[in-house]
Amino acid sequence: MDEATKPGLSVEECVRRLKRYHYACKRLHQIFTARITAEPLYELKMGFSLHAHLCAEHAAALRKRVGEMREPPLGLEAVPDPNLEVFFDEILGAPTTEELLLGLYEKAVPALIAALERHLRDTNPLADHPTVRLCRFALLELGDLLAFGTQSLAALVDAPGRQRLADWLSLLDDCLAAAGGLARRATVHGRLAGPPGSSGSRAPA
Repeated sequence: MDEATKPGLSVEECVRRLKRYHYACKRLHQIFTARITAEPLYELKMGFSLHAHLCAEHAAALRKRVGEMREPPLGLEAVPDPNLEVFFDEILGAPTTEELLLGLYEKAVPALIAALERHLRDTNPLADHPTVRLCRFALLELGDLLAFGTQSLAALVDAPGRQRLADWLSLLDDCLAAAGGLARRATVHGRLAGPPGSSGSRAPA
């Protein structure tokens, strides 16, 4: 009962965060797809192909959820934060496999996982159940992406290579920090739709 009646995210705040997750999935799909042909390692090619597909599916699910909570135009083509644009542009333009792997699997994917986990903590699990379900499914497959990436990093990136890229990794950290992460701290807490019997901006589909 405490979980069902706790203050959660307002509809506005929930949609704002969903748009940032959607942008992250869309950019990850772009990066994975763009780097398939240039990647010399067959195992990474196949991994990037699968991961691009999964990110596209989650981007579509996020778009659908935003559409359930807002009337068109949904505003999903807009960049939610210029710092996030720089963050993903830097990873897209990574000149080596080592940089690409570090940017994807040590920075971008963990940041998206952290944002979705935070959403589950912040939102009302009853009123916002459709989003909770979406986040839980996404976290399952993002966990698979992270496991693949962690093993790839262990096999392909050594300590000297990581040290050589320390300044670039710090730049990625700075971009994420300036953007407030992929979730960004909510400024206002309210009820999404509230527990049964309460009023709200719009009930979940």
